[in-house]
Amino acid sequence: MKIVLLALLLLAPATAVLPDDAEIIKAQKPSYPLTTCVISGEELGSGGMKQVDLVRDGHLVSLCCKGCVKDFDKDPAANLKKIEAAVVAAQSADYPVDTCVAGGDKLDENAVNLVVGTKLVKLCCNDCKKIVLAEPSKYLARVDQAYIAAQSANYPLDICPISEHALGDAPVKYLHGTTLVQFCCEDCVGEFEKDPKPLLAKLAAARAKAPAKAEKPATAPPAGEHAGHGGH
Repeated sequence: MKIVLLALLLLAPATAVLPDDAEIIKAQKPSYPLTTCVISGEELGSGGMKQVDLVRDGHLVSLCCKGCVKDFDKDPAANLKKIEAAVVAAQSADYPVDTCVAGGDKLDENAVNLVVGTKLVKLCCNDCKKIVLAEPSKYLARVDQAYIAAQSANYPLDICPISEHALGDAPVKYLHGTTLVQFCCEDCVGEFEKDPKPLLAKLAAARAKAPAKAEKPATAPPAGEHAGHGGH
């Protein structure tokens, strides 16, 4: 069985998406920061070209066509840095936490930017970077909860974008990338994900008319989380 699997992998085209990669692509695509190909500069999905989504070093990479894959892989580290820089640029302004999610210290001018997949995590120092990389899903969940808390305060819609039913007192809170969307029930989440763009545009328009956001909440880890961390 192992020999057969190895043979299939060797015979697969360079842009084939493996099962694990498919899950990474699905999870990271909503917060992918670029609308253009990092190699050609062409708009993704334009000119009849078939967009290629692949995974490199745990990061989603979206390219305009298969022809750009080889060029990307000539210097993947440098090209990934371009995508990471775009993540930082796109998510810094609305980053929802003013403390380090690993250490609890207040973020200041010395804060460290860490990109996990296509999500920004701001940390107080490089020691915390190692902590987050050891358990990335744990700390990404803290950032995601902070996004939900920050956007819940001024959520502009009182109806479900799918069913148009009233949200009520206990809506389903769903984070699409870094954007909170609230639904009347879990079934509507699946319907939303089939074609999120028009509903996200509707939400953005409603949010633009809403009052200014409340001050960003500070999120600190539980006591003792940062044991053994010094340098502050």
